[in-house]
Amino acid sequence: MRFLLPILGEHFKGSFGSATGWSTLSRVYGTSAEPDGEVLTRQSLVAGAVLYRYIVTVGIGDAGLYLAVGGPLPRSPILIPWEDFRNAEPAKLFWQKAVLVSVGAPQVGTLTLPMTLYDRIRSHLPPRTASIGTPSKPV
Repeated sequence: MRFLLPILGEHFKGSFGSATGWSTLSRVYGTSAEPDGEVLTRQSLVAGAVLYRYIVTVGIGDAGLYLAVGGPLPRSPILIPWEDFRNAEPAKLFWQKAVLVSVGAPQVGTLTLPMTLYDRIRSHLPPRTASIGTPSKPV
């Protein structure tokens, strides 16, 4: 049984990557760089249709938004340039305010970010994307 776990892990990792669009995001925005600027750990977000709860490291730097998923099925880190964020719209995540953001043109994928995280990156976003919602109160 111990020998099957790595094989099953890789199988599910590949399945979830394809189902969520993380594989596509990784092909377009994959990075080996470490995050620069402000780094937040244990963050939650939705990539495509899959929730990553408390296992995302977020880097907010001049080059873009760095995302790395840890946990039992880690994903390849990505770095999305600020200008690639498009079409933001209000959403809900854990019954709280959030923003659904399209990434890339043509669209490569979507991210649903809690409003508190969106507020942290708002000043870096293109004006058309930064105008969604009003800044939330700090928790």
